[in-house]
Amino acid sequence: MKKFFAMILGVCMLAACCVTGCDGVHAHTDSDNDGKCDVCGEPMTETPSADLGNVVDDSIQTDADSFQYVFEELYKSTTFRDEAAGFGSVEDIKGGRFFINGKYYDKISSVGSRQDVKVELYNEQNAMMINVSAGMAFTLPTTDVDVDYTLAQYRTQYKFDDSVLTFSAEADRNPYTAKANAWYIFVNEWAIRHLVNEKYYENQNLTWLNKDTCGFDITPVGENGTSDGEHAYPTVKQGDLEFRPGYEVYRFDVKIEDAENVEYPYYNIGIIHEVNEVKKAAYFVMKSKENKADVRDAILKSWRVITPKGKTRNYFENLDPVQDPHWSEETKEFFNQFMTQRTKSWGVFSYSMPGQADSLVPGSGSYDQYLEWSKQIEEFIEETAWGGKKYDVYMTYTHLGWGSNYSEVSQAHHYYPLAMSKELAGGNGKNGKPVLEFTFQYTTNNNLVDEEITPLFDIMRGKYDEYFTRLANDIKEYGKPVMFRLNNEMNTDWTSYSGIMNLLDPDIFNATWIRLYNIFIENGVDNVIWVWNPIADSCPYSGWGEDLCYFPGRDYVQLLGGTNYEANNDRTKFQTFKERYGSLYEKNKSYFSKWGMIIGEFACGSGGNASGQLGRNKDLQEEWVRGMFEELNAEDPAPYVQQIKGLIWFNCNDYGNGGITNRYKFADTPKGTGSNKSETYTDLEPTWKAFQKGFQDAEKLK
Repeated sequence: MKKFFAMILGVCMLAACCVTGCDGVHAHTDSDNDGKCDVCGEPMTETPSADLGNVVDDSIQTDADSFQYVFEELYKSTTFRDEAAGFGSVEDIKGGRFFINGKYYDKISSVGSRQDVKVELYNEQNAMMINVSAGMAFTLPTTDVDVDYTLAQYRTQYKFDDSVLTFSAEADRNPYTAKANAWYIFVNEWAIRHLVNEKYYENQNLTWLNKDTCGFDITPVGENGTSDGEHAYPTVKQGDLEFRPGYEVYRFDVKIEDAENVEYPYYNIGIIHEVNEVKKAAYFVMKSKENKADVRDAILKSWRVITPKGKTRNYFENLDPVQDPHWSEETKEFFNQFMTQRTKSWGVFSYSMPGQADSLVPGSGSYDQYLEWSKQIEEFIEETAWGGKKYDVYMTYTHLGWGSNYSEVSQAHHYYPLAMSKELAGGNGKNGKPVLEFTFQYTTNNNLVDEEITPLFDIMRGKYDEYFTRLANDIKEYGKPVMFRLNNEMNTDWTSYSGIMNLLDPDIFNATWIRLYNIFIENGVDNVIWVWNPIADSCPYSGWGEDLCYFPGRDYVQLLGGTNYEANNDRTKFQTFKERYGSLYEKNKSYFSKWGMIIGEFACGSGGNASGQLGRNKDLQEEWVRGMFEELNAEDPAPYVQQIKGLIWFNCNDYGNGGITNRYKFADTPKGTGSNKSETYTDLEPTWKAFQKGFQDAEKLK
């Protein structure tokens, strides 16, 4: 009884808070329209507790007045009638659940504009899922379902029978609405690009079960290298128009072959929108232990668009990071130092350490050459560009293997650069050497998206377990703390481990992350700090592909990574360090405000020659760096600055169109190193001076 009354008291206090101000001093305001108070972060609930009823657990409720309100009054009396599913009238409803702003209530009688409302209605055989805030509803053929609203702003997951259904209510995500064929452009590029490509299935050993009955025609890539005069991949002009008249539907039934170690080998994917609607669509990705095409089809036929009421939210808890219980004392000491330091740790990425089998030790392959280049550029940056500032962090990249022919990867693995990492890094935060940040990527030949290759299915199958065991033992032998940055920029469309490359299911990414973590632990690795590093702006443009969908859990991550470049090719679109990383903090603060961040790679360019004169915006680059240090060295730093613990400048350029597209590189030795010896960067000396001044000011903070 005490717990019961405590919950009621909590609801009443929350309601009072939302009217008078949660601390008795300030009133709730919501200037950024995120549904939360600007000051305290509490939900902007405007309905008094009497209308919400009592907070309850997730058990089924039986309030008849609530059923009447939802089924007959919230919308038109016919909106939710579904005779085929047994919802002909309110009398057919036997139970329900009312999820409002992150809690279940025993009744509902109104919906406020700041409320996030999900209603579940149950009859004897089926469950109607009504996402009031997103404006969509559908029916599941079960009454025994576990619903996960943790990321309800992006996706909702339903577990029933031996299936997991991920539902994404997509609206206003299409960036092409001003163009003709807006939906066609969007769905081909950002949703089904790989799902309609035979090479994709062949390379991953997948079977497209309903290819001959999917209801739409695929235009293959022609002799000119495109399917529609523009895209270098197969495209579809329209979805299935007969499956459900008035709707355009895309259905994919996929089997993962050789799936002994795969929990859910069948995927039944459905994308649906009303004909001529270019903004609103629903994504259903259902994975099961058997083919559930009939279940997916029934769900698609029950889906309907309703008028959205309220505001969708996530319920991802903003908790402290958890130190890995397997860490050595040295790793714990470094992590605590890193998290509490006032000044920032700095590093630069210029060259990856070689990982080929014949280049792992001095005197072999390209080892000596890359070691020489790496030392030369580090010395030049430290002594000349930075005026004596030493690297605190040393960054390198390694991926699974090399070779565009995926079948050859097992003979072309990239191995951990054990000898060179000891030579160039070896730090622990107090021995005067840089600490290693090791970026490891589940990809081959950098990223093979255009070649329709993703290794994640083979990782789930266990085919990389032996290789991962060697990786674990090599990192363990390295011995010093490693910031292990796994699969950065996963929330994109250009990485092999992205959701769009893996059946529109970020959970595959999470499963392979956890698989590697477990192998490390099984092999006694005690020196790895796991870094989760999405890119600032997610793409494809979707809820299901947002960064949080790729978070494997607090047990597997200890440090937040950040990536947000300023290309600085267009002066009219120039954004300062404060604008870029302040906005990233605002995006993350509801979920990770208590975490430390290392900016795993970043830079401000000076202007590439693929779009104009080389270095034309070097004055803005200098301004950007000076502004960055003003923020980092402020006497009372902003919250986003306090979160940043380390920064790695990406000292490399992007190339294309016959030149440098993004000139991020800011320094090289006078003679040049590597393959671009003709490039010089002495025009960026003002940027060097800005770095030197920033480091001098930082010393005063110690």
